[in-house]
Amino acid sequence: MKPKSDTYEGIPGIESERIKGAKRLSLIFSLTISTGLFCLLPLSEFIRADEWLVRTTDAPLFSPPPPPKSKMEEKVEKDSHQPKPVPKLLKKAPIQLDTIALDATLEVGPGDFQSAFSLVSFNPNAEGLEQELIFSLHELDRNPSIVRQGVLRYPAHLKRKGLEGEVKLLIQINEKGKVQVMEIVSSSHPDFIKPSRDAAESSIYESPKRNGVPVKVQFYLPVRFSLLQ
Repeated sequence: MKPKSDTYEGIPGIESERIKGAKRLSLIFSLTISTGLFCLLPLSEFIRADEWLVRTTDAPLFSPPPPPKSKMEEKVEKDSHQPKPVPKLLKKAPIQLDTIALDATLEVGPGDFQSAFSLVSFNPNAEGLEQELIFSLHELDRNPSIVRQGVLRYPAHLKRKGLEGEVKLLIQINEKGKVQVMEIVSSSHPDFIKPSRDAAESSIYESPKRNGVPVKVQFYLPVRFSLLQ
């Protein structure tokens, strides 16, 4: 008996013979092809080598950490960071004249000049006087008398204003009785300084003597400017 054949639709005269299990074979073949293609997908990434970008980078250099410091090194480093103490400058101590101030006055009145020197002993400090032998009044044989008294001129503009004042001088009398102003200790007005200095340095005394030998003596001399007669 001749097997039954099918004709293709739309194509007359062409017949096809049915194959037993053809659909099953087609399904298995399709699954096999699909599985194979799915397995080949990862391999395709290796094939496209031209799409890879290679970048060069510099790897950082890592040095091993330093060994831990010893206690001695830590102490030395700590001491080096501490600020060093600034040495204090030694100030030269001023000459201290530990004594009763000399009571000497130079008074100027509006009419005529009046002055008087009254010397009182005191004990000056000999330190800082360049190793010179300078004595105080009480160490002398006697207070030197004034031979020539200096002229104290009252500043005219201060006199017109009725301004009085005082200048305190530190003076020194040398072996010949000449006076030298060593320091202006204080002044109530700067214009009183020059006339008081001129009056003191123009005065002449007897030579100060100790054990009969001429010596230097130093003391304070207050010079007062007064408008009273």
